[in-house]
Amino acid sequence: MLRKYMRTLNKPSLMLFIGILAVSTASIFIRNAQQSIPSTVIAAGRLGLATIILMPFGLKDAAGQYSRLEGKDRFQIILAGLFLGFHFLVWIKSLELTSIASSVILVTTTPVWVALFSPLVLKERITSKIIIGLAIAMVGIVILIIGPSNGNMQMSMTKENLLGNFLALCGAWLAAAYTMVGRGVRNELPLKSYVLLVYGVAGVTALIFAIPDLPQIGADYQSGFLWIFLLALIPQVIGHTLFNNAVRQMQAVYASIALLGEPLGSIILAWLFLHENPGPYDLVGGLFVLSGILLAFRKGKQEIQSLE
Repeated sequence: MLRKYMRTLNKPSLMLFIGILAVSTASIFIRNAQQSIPSTVIAAGRLGLATIILMPFGLKDAAGQYSRLEGKDRFQIILAGLFLGFHFLVWIKSLELTSIASSVILVTTTPVWVALFSPLVLKERITSKIIIGLAIAMVGIVILIIGPSNGNMQMSMTKENLLGNFLALCGAWLAAAYTMVGRGVRNELPLKSYVLLVYGVAGVTALIFAIPDLPQIGADYQSGFLWIFLLALIPQVIGHTLFNNAVRQMQAVYASIALLGEPLGSIILAWLFLHENPGPYDLVGGLFVLSGILLAFRKGKQEIQSLE
């Protein structure tokens, strides 16, 4: 019975489902941590704690495998980690300034930008169906960036809200850069070694920007750090590791489409626990974005991978 249970748990589709559920909790943990902890410190804490949690399971192997890589591959890992660190810095900051719905939908547009830039960077061809789907997704992105969140026109059209939407979009661009840089080297290492190395570089990157903000930590920092620990454990270590393990065992395009469940999960959790209702522009823009990505990659052969 136990053997049968373990075989079921190791199925890529189940790993992917559990991973998406875990990743969907990130925005909730971040919002709670932001009550007393600066966003840069949350980013550094998320990545740093995730690295520490994973160290006992592969630090020695990761160090040895990294030393045996060619110089070009080592540089790619460092560059991927830099992009990942900046991704979390700007995305977590966006959650201070805009709605969870707008932020998570915009940051999940990574496949759009990977598909657009792949012909230039990776010399990959995209089909006409992908182009049509991306055009639809772009309409949704524009609606999300300039439209009011939560149906509140006055609140949402402020410079602060527009900046939050733009930062979420920057997070997607950085995730796309991370994906394309890491694609060439990720299969040269076992998953746990690649993840540990990239998280380590990303954590140091975020820490550099977090140091000046340490004096801004609030009096209620104990609860804030508890939320950061949960953020590192559940969405980062469990969620992204399960997702990327599943990606290695199935066609990446299907895993990327499944990742679109993250915005839906995040919006539902924000509604249940933070009483944050998505506004009509969030819903319409999100529908365009998700529909466009589904159309683009439903039968496409583009291999889009998500965040480690």
